[in-house]
Amino acid sequence: MKLLSLLGVSVALVLCQPAIVQADQLLYLASTKDKSIVAYSVDNRSGKLQRKFQVELPGNAGPLTFSPDKKFVYAAVTGLKGRTAGVTTFQRNADGTLHLLATAKIKTRTPYIRADRSGKYLLAAHYATGEVTVYRIVDGLCTDEMVEYLKTEKTAHCVEFDPSGKFVFVPHTSPNKVYQYRLDAKTGKLIPNDPPFVKGPDENHNYHQPRHYAHHPTLNMAYTSNEKGGGISAWKFDPKKGTLKLMQTLPTLPQDFTGRSAAADIHISPNGRFVYVSNRDVTQERTAGKDTLAGFSLDPKTGKMTSIGHFATTRVPRSFCIDLTGQFLYAVGQRSHKLFAYRINQKTGKLSHFATLETGGVPIWVMCGEVEDNCLPK
Repeated sequence: MKLLSLLGVSVALVLCQPAIVQADQLLYLASTKDKSIVAYSVDNRSGKLQRKFQVELPGNAGPLTFSPDKKFVYAAVTGLKGRTAGVTTFQRNADGTLHLLATAKIKTRTPYIRADRSGKYLLAAHYATGEVTVYRIVDGLCTDEMVEYLKTEKTAHCVEFDPSGKFVFVPHTSPNKVYQYRLDAKTGKLIPNDPPFVKGPDENHNYHQPRHYAHHPTLNMAYTSNEKGGGISAWKFDPKKGTLKLMQTLPTLPQDFTGRSAAADIHISPNGRFVYVSNRDVTQERTAGKDTLAGFSLDPKTGKMTSIGHFATTRVPRSFCIDLTGQFLYAVGQRSHKLFAYRINQKTGKLSHFATLETGGVPIWVMCGEVEDNCLPK
C-alpha cells in the first residue's frame, strides 16, 4: 500500500508539472538595399518563416546585436547625412516589434558590434582603419560618448566576448591574428592581455586569417572562421587568463572545390554539438557559384572538430544564424538576395534545405530573438 501511495503521489506530481513551452521567436534581417530591418516569426516546429513587420533605418544597414536583456536592438548604419557611420538604438517591445529611439555617431564604419554583459558598453571593430572602440550605453541607449579607442591593425573584423564577459577577442584577417583583451567593467576600457594577440593558423597552408569568433557554450573552447582559403580553427581557452591557444585547424571547403573561396560567418548550435561556417565562392562573385555551409561535429569533452559535410547554399552567404531551439539554420545571400532555411539533424548535424525566401535586397545580417508567447504581431 505504501508503494502504491508513493506511486500515486509521483504520478500526481508529474501530472501537475507545468508544460514546458518553447517561447516564440522572431528572426530579424537587416537589408542594405532597402535600408530596413524586416522581422519574421519562426514556427518552432516546422522552422517556417512568416513576415511580420518592417522598420526603416536612417542609413545603409550593417550588423545587428541585442542588449543583454534583449530589450533593445542596436543596428550599425552608414551613409548618414553629414556623418559617415552610426549606431541606431531600437526599443524592443514584448512582442518583438521595434521602436526607433535615436542614432549615435561612431568613428567609422563597423562590420561587427556587441554589447557587454552589463549593458553599459557597446564594442565595435573597425575593418578599414584597424581600430576597436567602446561607446557608453545609458538606460539602453547607445550614445556617441567613446570611452575607449585602440589602434590595432587593418581588417579588424569582429569583436566577441567569452561567456563570463570579462574577456574580449578581435579577429583580424590580413595580419592573421586574434587580439585579446580584458574589459574593465567600471570604465569600459580594454586592457591588452598577455600576450596582446595570438597568431592564426600557419600561413604555409591555405586556411588562415581569422574573421569571426564563436565561443563554446559549455567547454573552454573557441572557434574562428578563417577567411582566406576557407577554414575553421579550434582554440583552447584559459578561463583564468582569458587567453587562447590554437589547437586544431581544418578546411571548410569540399575536397573537389576549384577556384577562390572566402569563409565568412561562424555559429555553434545551442547544445554545443555542432559548428557551422559559411563559404563564399569569390571566383565570380556576381554569377552562380559554389557557395556552401560547412558543418562539423564537436567532441563533447575535448571540443575537437570532425567534418560532417558541405551543404549548398545561397549566393555569397555573408551572414547566417541558428534559431534558439537549435533545430533550424537560416542563411542569407548577399548577392542572391535570398534566404535559405535548413533543418538541422539533431543526431548528425547535417543540414536539409526546406525553404527559400526572397528578401528586400543585399541582406547583410540575420539573428533570432525570443518574444513573449502568443504576443506576435499579426
